[in-house]
Amino acid sequence: MKRTIILFSILLMPFISLSAHEYKYEAKLGWFPIDALNIVYLMGEDPSGETTYGPMKTAGIFSADFDYKVKKWLTVGAKLNYRNSWRDIKTISDGLEVYSIDRLQAVSVMPTVKFTTGHDSVFRYYATLGVGAGMDLSSGVNDAFVALQFTPVGISVGKKVSWYFELGIGHAFMGFMTGLSWRF
Repeated sequence: MKRTIILFSILLMPFISLSAHEYKYEAKLGWFPIDALNIVYLMGEDPSGETTYGPMKTAGIFSADFDYKVKKWLTVGAKLNYRNSWRDIKTISDGLEVYSIDRLQAVSVMPTVKFTTGHDSVFRYYATLGVGAGMDLSSGVNDAFVALQFTPVGISVGKKVSWYFELGIGHAFMGFMTGLSWRF
Protein backbone atom coordinates (compact mmCIF):
# COMPACT_ATOMS: atom_id res chain seq x y z
CA MET A 1 0.00 0.00 0.00
CA LYS A 2 2.83 2.39 0.86
CA ARG A 3 4.49 1.73 -2.51
CA THR A 4 1.21 2.41 -4.30
CA ILE A 5 0.83 5.77 -2.57
CA ILE A 6 4.43 6.73 -3.40
CA LEU A 7 4.02 5.68 -7.04
CA PHE A 8 0.73 7.58 -7.31
CA SER A 9 2.37 10.68 -5.77
CA ILE A 10 5.26 10.53 -8.23
CA LEU A 11 2.85 10.26 -11.18
CA LEU A 12 0.88 13.31 -9.99
CA MET A 13 3.91 15.54 -9.33
CA PRO A 14 3.93 17.25 -12.75
CA PHE A 15 0.27 18.17 -12.33
CA ILE A 16 0.28 19.38 -8.72
CA SER A 17 3.27 21.32 -7.47
CA LEU A 18 3.40 22.34 -3.82
CA SER A 19 6.16 24.91 -4.30
CA ALA A 20 5.64 28.58 -5.02
CA HIS A 21 8.02 28.37 -8.00
CA GLU A 22 7.33 30.88 -10.75
CA TYR A 23 7.86 29.41 -14.21
CA LYS A 24 9.34 31.67 -16.91
CA TYR A 25 8.44 29.63 -20.01
CA GLU A 26 5.27 27.97 -21.24
CA ALA A 27 4.73 25.70 -24.25
CA LYS A 28 1.14 25.05 -25.37
CA LEU A 29 -0.45 22.64 -27.84
CA GLY A 30 -4.09 23.18 -28.73
CA TRP A 31 -6.79 21.81 -30.99
CA PHE A 32 -10.43 22.43 -31.67
CA PRO A 33 -12.49 20.20 -33.99
CA ILE A 34 -14.73 22.93 -35.44
CA ASP A 35 -13.47 25.64 -37.76
CA ALA A 36 -16.00 28.49 -37.52
CA LEU A 37 -14.40 30.11 -40.57
CA ASN A 38 -16.12 27.35 -42.61
CA ILE A 39 -19.47 29.05 -41.99
CA VAL A 40 -18.19 32.20 -43.72
CA TYR A 41 -16.60 30.11 -46.48
CA LEU A 42 -19.86 28.24 -47.20
CA MET A 43 -21.66 31.50 -48.01
CA GLY A 44 -19.99 31.52 -51.45
CA GLU A 45 -22.18 28.78 -53.01
CA ASP A 46 -22.86 28.76 -56.77
CA PRO A 47 -26.33 30.26 -57.43
CA SER A 48 -26.50 28.89 -61.02
CA GLY A 49 -26.87 25.31 -59.80
CA GLU A 50 -24.16 24.01 -62.16
CA THR A 51 -21.92 23.21 -59.20
CA THR A 52 -22.90 20.93 -56.34
CA TYR A 53 -20.94 21.02 -53.09
CA GLY A 54 -20.61 18.14 -50.66
CA PRO A 55 -20.55 18.59 -46.90
CA MET A 56 -17.61 20.46 -45.39
CA LYS A 57 -15.19 18.17 -43.52
CA THR A 58 -12.46 19.38 -41.21
CA ALA A 59 -9.45 18.16 -39.30
CA GLY A 60 -9.92 21.15 -37.03
CA ILE A 61 -7.54 23.89 -36.01
CA PHE A 62 -4.13 23.11 -34.55
CA SER A 63 -2.15 25.60 -32.48
CA ALA A 64 1.35 25.67 -30.94
CA ASP A 65 2.45 28.51 -28.66
CA PHE A 66 5.63 29.39 -26.82
CA ASP A 67 5.54 32.10 -24.15
CA TYR A 68 8.07 33.92 -21.98
CA LYS A 69 6.89 35.57 -18.75
CA VAL A 70 8.29 39.11 -18.55
CA LYS A 71 6.38 40.13 -15.42
CA LYS A 72 3.79 38.43 -13.26
CA TRP A 73 1.03 40.05 -15.37
CA LEU A 74 2.78 40.26 -18.78
CA THR A 75 3.87 37.44 -21.12
CA VAL A 76 5.23 37.69 -24.67
CA GLY A 77 5.31 34.80 -27.09
CA ALA A 78 4.72 33.36 -30.53
CA LYS A 79 1.79 31.41 -31.97
CA LEU A 80 1.73 29.02 -34.94
CA ASN A 81 -1.66 27.87 -36.30
CA TYR A 82 -2.83 25.52 -39.02
CA ARG A 83 -6.36 24.83 -40.27
CA ASN A 84 -7.49 22.31 -42.87
CA SER A 85 -11.00 21.74 -44.24
CA TRP A 86 -12.25 20.25 -47.51
CA ARG A 87 -15.36 19.29 -49.46
CA ASP A 88 -16.16 17.48 -52.68
CA ILE A 89 -17.36 19.45 -55.70
CA LYS A 90 -19.33 18.23 -58.70
CA THR A 91 -19.47 20.60 -61.67
CA ILE A 92 -21.56 19.98 -64.79
CA SER A 93 -20.10 21.62 -67.89
CA ASP A 94 -21.23 20.79 -71.43
CA GLY A 95 -22.96 17.67 -70.14
CA LEU A 96 -19.80 16.33 -68.48
CA GLU A 97 -19.55 15.82 -64.72
CA VAL A 98 -16.22 16.93 -63.25
CA TYR A 99 -15.34 15.96 -59.66
CA SER A 100 -12.79 17.85 -57.59
CA ILE A 101 -11.92 18.73 -54.01
CA ASP A 102 -12.23 22.23 -52.61
CA ARG A 103 -9.73 22.90 -49.82
CA LEU A 104 -9.63 25.59 -47.16
CA GLN A 105 -6.13 25.63 -45.68
CA ALA A 106 -4.25 28.37 -43.90
CA VAL A 107 -1.19 28.74 -41.73
CA SER A 108 -0.33 31.76 -39.60
CA VAL A 109 2.52 32.87 -37.36
CA MET A 110 2.21 35.76 -34.95
CA PRO A 111 3.94 37.31 -31.97
CA THR A 112 1.56 37.57 -29.01
CA VAL A 113 1.15 39.59 -25.84
CA LYS A 114 -0.70 37.97 -22.92
CA PHE A 115 -2.07 39.92 -19.98
CA THR A 116 -2.74 37.87 -16.84
CA THR A 117 -5.83 39.38 -15.24
CA GLY A 118 -6.04 37.13 -12.20
CA HIS A 119 -4.62 33.97 -10.70
CA ASP A 120 -4.46 31.82 -7.61
CA SER A 121 -2.58 28.62 -6.86
CA VAL A 122 -4.22 26.59 -9.67
CA PHE A 123 -6.31 28.94 -11.89
CA ARG A 124 -5.02 31.68 -14.19
CA TYR A 125 -7.19 34.12 -16.13
CA TYR A 126 -5.77 35.99 -19.09
CA ALA A 127 -6.37 37.86 -22.36
CA THR A 128 -4.15 37.63 -25.46
CA LEU A 129 -3.55 39.81 -28.51
CA GLY A 130 -1.57 38.71 -31.56
CA VAL A 131 -0.66 40.30 -34.91
CA GLY A 132 1.39 38.47 -37.52
CA ALA A 133 1.42 37.00 -41.02
CA GLY A 134 -0.48 34.18 -42.64
CA MET A 135 -0.66 32.26 -45.89
CA ASP A 136 -3.88 31.03 -47.49
CA LEU A 137 -3.09 27.64 -49.05
CA SER A 138 -6.64 26.94 -50.27
CA SER A 139 -7.42 25.38 -53.65
CA GLY A 140 -6.12 27.69 -56.35
CA VAL A 141 -5.09 30.39 -53.86
CA ASN A 142 -1.70 31.22 -52.39
CA ASP A 143 -2.23 34.63 -50.83
CA ALA A 144 -0.46 36.20 -47.88
CA PHE A 145 -2.51 38.09 -45.31
CA VAL A 146 -2.16 39.96 -42.04
CA ALA A 147 -3.17 37.58 -39.24
CA LEU A 148 -4.94 39.04 -36.21
CA GLN A 149 -6.10 37.26 -33.08
CA PHE A 150 -7.91 38.64 -30.02
CA THR A 151 -8.62 36.28 -27.14
CA PRO A 152 -10.46 38.19 -24.39
CA VAL A 153 -11.13 35.08 -22.28
CA GLY A 154 -8.44 32.56 -21.39
CA ILE A 155 -8.49 30.16 -18.44
CA SER A 156 -5.67 27.84 -17.41
CA VAL A 157 -6.12 25.14 -14.76
CA GLY A 158 -3.03 23.51 -13.26
CA LYS A 159 0.51 24.34 -12.27
CA LYS A 160 3.42 22.80 -14.17
CA VAL A 161 1.16 20.89 -16.57
CA SER A 162 -2.19 22.55 -17.16
CA TRP A 163 -5.30 22.44 -19.31
CA TYR A 164 -6.38 25.66 -20.98
CA PHE A 165 -9.54 26.99 -22.60
CA GLU A 166 -9.72 30.13 -24.74
CA LEU A 167 -12.55 32.08 -26.33
CA GLY A 168 -11.45 34.35 -29.17
CA ILE A 169 -11.88 35.76 -32.64
CA GLY A 170 -9.35 36.10 -35.44
CA HIS A 171 -7.31 34.23 -38.02
CA ALA A 172 -5.88 31.73 -35.53
CA PHE A 173 -9.36 30.60 -34.49
CA MET A 174 -12.93 31.83 -34.18
CA GLY A 175 -14.76 30.44 -31.19
CA PHE A 176 -13.00 28.11 -28.79
CA MET A 177 -9.54 26.58 -28.45
CA THR A 178 -8.48 24.06 -25.84
CA GLY A 179 -5.32 22.13 -25.09
CA LEU A 180 -2.47 21.38 -22.72
CA SER A 181 0.40 23.55 -21.59
CA TRP A 182 3.68 22.86 -19.86
CA ARG A 183 5.45 25.50 -17.76
CA PHE A 184 9.15 25.30 -17.08
